[in-house]
Amino acid sequence: MEYDLADFELWQYLVFTCVFFTSCFLQGVIGFGAGAFGIPILYFCGFEIDTAIAALTIASMAQSGIGAWKLSDSIHWPSTVRPGVLRILFILPGLLALDYLNNYGDSPEESRQIIQQSIGIVLILIVITKGLIKLEPQENLPVKWEFIAFSISGVMLGFIGMGGPAVALWVMCQPWDSKQSRGFLFAMLFYGMIPLSIMLVWKFGATSTTGLILGVLALPVVFLGTGVGIRVGNKLDRKKLQRYALIALFLIGMSAILKPFLMA
Repeated sequence: MEYDLADFELWQYLVFTCVFFTSCFLQGVIGFGAGAFGIPILYFCGFEIDTAIAALTIASMAQSGIGAWKLSDSIHWPSTVRPGVLRILFILPGLLALDYLNNYGDSPEESRQIIQQSIGIVLILIVITKGLIKLEPQENLPVKWEFIAFSISGVMLGFIGMGGPAVALWVMCQPWDSKQSRGFLFAMLFYGMIPLSIMLVWKFGATSTTGLILGVLALPVVFLGTGVGIRVGNKLDRKKLQRYALIALFLIGMSAILKPFLMA
């Protein structure tokens, strides 16, 4: 299948640039959300799902690396190894589920509709989970919750490029300050991106390779959005910012679920 940068129109490149900046800004501020915000919008604008995931993978790799480096003094690195490995191991099942849906149905339009609604359902579940579940920090959180959170995160990362929310919920249960929490999130994001990139190219080929190239070309936008986001995140109230982010994700999720019915 021929699929390269010439297949996109000018308006798609403009949307891509704006989405990249906003996604990296959001992740720089609250420590997650780049995939949950950027991937649905890119997919709705005509990019293949694995192209959108691959492009945001480069963005997340770059911006999480920057974030982890800037907050390295606040990260207890040995504590990131086990959850990081666990997360990577569960990427493949999620990727295989995405491949199955990508080939599901009698036509490309039908499979695209199913994937779009799957994205919407995932976003709504993220919002409901983070909005309704009240988590309190604990000194000694049982290890089973680590396995549950990071296995779900790995599956969601491979399935739809959104592995951050499950990790964020786990981090909310830790007795950490803002910089420790965001530093750990950055480290987790960075760990998973190289394996995810390799698996995407292995499974989807040209469409994922195009996404990786787009991500590399957009790195200046990534650096700008990340830098501004981290500065803002160090100064503003995180709870209020998370609330606004959840409202945005809810609206995107509802539009993804309802769009096929409204356009029928």
